[in-house]
Amino acid sequence: MILILHGTGVTMYGSSIASALEQQRCYVIGNANKEGSGFPETWKDQPYLLKTGATQIWKTTMAMSNTARATVLRYEGNEWARIWKEKLIEHKWDIEADLLFGTQYIDTNNGIQYTQGAVDYVLSNGNIFTLSTATKTADDFLDDMSNYLDPRYNGSSANVFFCDTETYNWLHKLGGYFKNNMEVSSNFSADLAVTGRKKVLGLDTTTISTVYGDMNVVRNVHLDGSPVRILAMNMKNCFYRPLVGNGINRDTGIYVGVQTLENSGIDRRVDQILTEAGMEFGMAESHAIWK
Repeated sequence: MILILHGTGVTMYGSSIASALEQQRCYVIGNANKEGSGFPETWKDQPYLLKTGATQIWKTTMAMSNTARATVLRYEGNEWARIWKEKLIEHKWDIEADLLFGTQYIDTNNGIQYTQGAVDYVLSNGNIFTLSTATKTADDFLDDMSNYLDPRYNGSSANVFFCDTETYNWLHKLGGYFKNNMEVSSNFSADLAVTGRKKVLGLDTTTISTVYGDMNVVRNVHLDGSPVRILAMNMKNCFYRPLVGNGINRDTGIYVGVQTLENSGIDRRVDQILTEAGMEFGMAESHAIWK
């Protein structure tokens, strides 16, 4: 950018436009660029102050040389297709990990945004209980359930209980005790009993009946090794929000051939999976964590 400046830095207060201020004007007359240079930098507008609802961008790259793509292996005819499946799983795994454990943060220095995860939201705003599979009894757990499933604000059947492996097994041991160890009539009922299994959105879900309603229990290996034993979420009060607007949908998309031999001169192919989305949580009292 070429600027034409007139005058020097002097005090302008009380000065006339014609004699002083006019001499300080600058005029944009055009721009100049270096031979062989690339795209010039652009400006970024910031018309708002972001407090909530930050989205996050996830990228997963799949790259392979054309030699490897053309090679037929003995046990895998198409190595490219095999690894592509793994990359799709990797991308969704990364998203799930962040939507569970992420903390909302905007790195203004690097221009990176992080969305808020469910665990951070519930620990800051929701119900907190303790659970030790060695000392927790069924009666103790039902006391927690009576507080969590209060019909005044959380009588919904949309609650899903995500458990680590140890707690998942513990709940099944409690719930299956009567069925597996006692012979009683069909009219007998227990306060905590496994009543069925089903698939919800492809997840194996166990229904455990309690005096406060059915628990939809799902094993989530992301929680293994974490301080969280059970993450209970009312699915009516949490939403996955891909960034969509102005005709542009930033939900998970596959971009094929972002780099190829034809467009880069490099003897390989690069594809990319990209997602920009965030989570929205509401009604904090309808969520809970046992830790």
